[in-house]
Amino acid sequence: MEHMSKSGPVFRMVGLNHRTAPLLVRENLAFSEQDCSAALRRVTELYPQSETAILSTCNRVELYVAAGPHGPTLEQMTAFLADFHHVSVQELRSHTYQHENQAMVEHLFQVASSLDSMVLGETQILAQVKQAYQRAAEGKTVGTLFHALFQRALAAAKDVHDRTELSTGRTSLATIAVALVQRVFDQLRDKTVLVIGAGKISRLVLRQLGALGPRKILLANRTPQRALDLGTSVAMEIADLAHLDQLLVEADVVLTGTGSTEPVISAEMVRKRLKARQYRPMFIVDLAVPRDVEAAVGSLTNIYLYNIDDLENLAEENRRRRGDQIAASLQVIKEHAEEFLHWFSARNTGPLVKQLYANCRRISDAELAGLLAAHPEFTPEQRQALARTLHRVVGKILHQPVSFLTGKTPSHDQVHLTAAMETLFGLTDKPGGGADDAHAAPDSMGQ
Repeated sequence: MEHMSKSGPVFRMVGLNHRTAPLLVRENLAFSEQDCSAALRRVTELYPQSETAILSTCNRVELYVAAGPHGPTLEQMTAFLADFHHVSVQELRSHTYQHENQAMVEHLFQVASSLDSMVLGETQILAQVKQAYQRAAEGKTVGTLFHALFQRALAAAKDVHDRTELSTGRTSLATIAVALVQRVFDQLRDKTVLVIGAGKISRLVLRQLGALGPRKILLANRTPQRALDLGTSVAMEIADLAHLDQLLVEADVVLTGTGSTEPVISAEMVRKRLKARQYRPMFIVDLAVPRDVEAAVGSLTNIYLYNIDDLENLAEENRRRRGDQIAASLQVIKEHAEEFLHWFSARNTGPLVKQLYANCRRISDAELAGLLAAHPEFTPEQRQALARTLHRVVGKILHQPVSFLTGKTPSHDQVHLTAAMETLFGLTDKPGGGADDAHAAPDSMGQ
């Protein structure tokens, strides 16, 4: 798996995010937990010599592959995503971005560090990248390369948060959503807030709401016990999601973020409760992808619906305030990317250098054998002297290119130099490695 520079790019990714694709497209491409595992298995079946991971969040879907000689091309990766989700390749292609090799490594590190998030500095993405890696590891779809790559990405992200102030202030979709609520209502002391779902985002929302002191907080979930297990100290009432239609009569503010693949709140459900609500205004923030609330709900009288893309303006304010921290974070990421790529290049150059010397010495030994066969009068001492001279000549000729290749050359140059050396010297059959090594245990990278 490591010896692939002659076959073209090794690291490839295809993805889309909140900047390249609208919410409708993202929710059509989103992977459930079950879908993600199935997709990983399918890619491995199609390309058994490749390593694969999938990152799917509310704001992005990304397919990562370490591709061997028979691994998928970027076009095949795009086609796979389109086929799996039953969308057209042409439509999907217009919303995707692609990265290879160093650009892919740096992109993953930026994603893990939240530099590519809607909310700059948010920390939830780090857990999501870790989960994507663990899912792939449990499914045995990652090997030596991706073990090292994702471990380094997680280390880079932690380093960014430790060495910069990127994560200060409003650093999650939950905090941005609650800030939006505060822009609409001067205070919440006379308001009832309904939070739907008992996942991580609900925990963050509840933490923010607790400081605002609303009259009542209702937490609704399909399994009330899970709501109790959130472990938050915020005063609230636990409700069963089965009674959602009644809860909508009482609520002034609704924040929802479940993992449902179908809408939880329909336009018909809300329409039937408008009269019982006496047409009081209701403010709804839908943080789920796929969406929890049907878009038609926003067209009803006195109902104000915001989805995850509507938070972009507030998120952009957050990004502008952190402009100085972006540069510092990118420098940290650059350091980690260079270290990883040097490690990766060394894995490729070691076997290549060994074979290069072996090939050159094989040629010199063959030429020496022919010379000695033609001159039987040479003494043993002369024969040994000729052999030593030829070996020194080989060593001196190769010293400069090998030193340059294995030195502190920028890692992206090393990849190109390795491929050039393979081509120029005809090194097509490198010893060691191969497909069976693709899923070996990860090497230590000093992490």
